Amino acid sequence: MSRLNIYKELAKTMLPPSDHSELMLEILKLVMTPEEVEIIMALPASTVDLAAKFNQNEKAIEEKIYDFMRRGLVHPSPEGPVFYKEVGLLQDEMLSSDPALVSIKLIRLWDEYYKTTMQKDLEEWFINTNPPMLRIAPLRKAVPEGVDLLPCEDIHELIKAAKSATVRDCPCRIGRGNCDLPIHTCIQFNHRADYAVMRGACRDISREEVFELESKAEDAGMVPMVANITSMEFQHYICMCCGCCCVVIDPLKKGNHLRKAEGLAKSRFEAAVDIEGCISCGKCVKRCQFGAIKMVKVEGEKKRKATVDPELCYGCGACVLTCEPEALALKLVRPPEHIPSENPSLIP
Repeated sequence: MSRLNIYKELAKTMLPPSDHSELMLEILKLVMTPEEVEIIMALPASTVDLAAKFNQNEKAIEEKIYDFMRRGLVHPSPEGPVFYKEVGLLQDEMLSSDPALVSIKLIRLWDEYYKTTMQKDLEEWFINTNPPMLRIAPLRKAVPEGVDLLPCEDIHELIKAAKSATVRDCPCRIGRGNCDLPIHTCIQFNHRADYAVMRGACRDISREEVFELESKAEDAGMVPMVANITSMEFQHYICMCCGCCCVVIDPLKKGNHLRKAEGLAKSRFEAAVDIEGCISCGKCVKRCQFGAIKMVKVEGEKKRKATVDPELCYGCGACVLTCEPEALALKLVRPPEHIPSENPSLIP
């Protein structure tokens, strides 16, 4: 097999199909040699079999597999380390590796691939995936007093329940440069946290440090995203991201599909405005990551007032935290059953 064809064959194993993309081939050629592709395509396999197949000793194969993990090229599975079968996961792990292993050229190639190919693929996927795999969680500081959150929607309960936790740079935002919000905001739990630490992508940190980083992201108006299921067993991350960089929100927003996105669930809350209390500052409009708030002319009022579009409001509460006169508030509008107890869309 020619050197070019081996990269094409590897690209064909990913979803959505990306073998047609010259950019994807350029990414693969940048991060691995043809000899490394051959080993990766032979996975999963034992080190004994790989050593025999490629005429190397087992120690060298073990070191090579670990190096692949450090670079975000393979990941653990029940059968052993394997190549990523989804383009989005490959980007996620590759860009969230130790920064010393992520070149400027690689960041730029992924950014170009996202804009030309991946953005549209993700848009279509999140339009049609049902039940939703992901769900927006309310920011704790925005939840009204006296309202009890379910454990699966309470950011602090998710962090406290985790056996291990860490925070890494958000791969959605590495090299994107679309905003100046915090970047060290991607919270990982349990096996995801352990794997990130093992491959040198980040360090194991205390719960206090996680709470502190989460609080800073919350104050900045970043949107929490979690697995859309009540079971705490499936909660392995809290994505704190923004509307201009998030590879979920951004494609849906640009494609004008937030009103009918099947793959992203709203929280059980919705923002509501007290017209009389609104001082027409417009800060909430800038803060909303979903474009759900507009300043509109209201009968009997001289100044335009903030108005929430319920179809576009995902109930994160970022707008509530920026409203100095407290004219905005989260209202509980959906029952506990809004969050499914079982969800086939989730990947175990």
